[in-house]
Amino acid sequence: MLFLPLFEIAGLVIDVDCDKPEPMERMQEFRIEQRRPADLSIRFKFADFIPVPEGHSISDENLYFKWLKKPAEGTGYYIYSSEAAYGNILVLADIDAEWRKGIITCRDFTDSNPDESFSKQTWVFAHVMMGVIYRYNLLNHNGTVIHSSALKYKDRAFIFSAPSGTGKSTHTKLWQKHVNNVTILNDDTPAVRIIEDRPFIFGTPWSGSSLIHCNDSAPLEAIVILEQAEENRIRLLNNQEAILRVMPRVFLPYFDRKMMETSIGIFDKIISVVPIYLLQCRADQAAVEMVYQCLK
Repeated sequence: MLFLPLFEIAGLVIDVDCDKPEPMERMQEFRIEQRRPADLSIRFKFADFIPVPEGHSISDENLYFKWLKKPAEGTGYYIYSSEAAYGNILVLADIDAEWRKGIITCRDFTDSNPDESFSKQTWVFAHVMMGVIYRYNLLNHNGTVIHSSALKYKDRAFIFSAPSGTGKSTHTKLWQKHVNNVTILNDDTPAVRIIEDRPFIFGTPWSGSSLIHCNDSAPLEAIVILEQAEENRIRLLNNQEAILRVMPRVFLPYFDRKMMETSIGIFDKIISVVPIYLLQCRADQAAVEMVYQCLK
């Protein structure tokens, strides 16, 4: 059976050509039925073996993801992920220079009866690859992705951001527990788009290990940077402090000068209109109440 679904994420239409449903299992909430021109096209292929592509190494995002710039100037990028035990490539993304088209080749285990974990890992990597391609395609549409937990409250959105393990997910869950009508839009990588000079936060299906997200959006009213502390206190950051605190949380395309200029321009628009606070806090209801009173 051939699957040719369309998905709409932060107003961008993604056309996915795949004959297997697994890579799209986490995206079903964003599926649309009406055919529309695609902003991003992704085609899946499957192969028994995936050779290492030629290119210039530009980034090692982590142990399992390698980034290459294609040898011919201006022709695009490769990203591939390997399984840990033997280093064999499980997923390879072939991306054009504008991040508008991607071909994702997945290792095909259909006839080889592998350890089931290899197959599951392949689908997870494929999903992540789609998120990476989407992330940089978003720059073409006045948008970016921020490593954060975003919530919606009374048709307004707030971002809570911090280095991994600091407690941003814990804080947003406390909001859900102690404040009515709170929705978590995305618990890891929400999208931000500037629409008519106003930043909006959108849920995306790429939500890290928590898998907490929804297909909803709201105007971005504030960004809150979290720090663990003995006592709860909050203050508004000045512009320089805001840049230093927020920029490390933005997925910036350091590998491409033109894309980097676009990304910085979007970032500047966000911090010029959105107040940014530093919340030094404990993980308790009092911290939620302090932010609530500040932002209401």
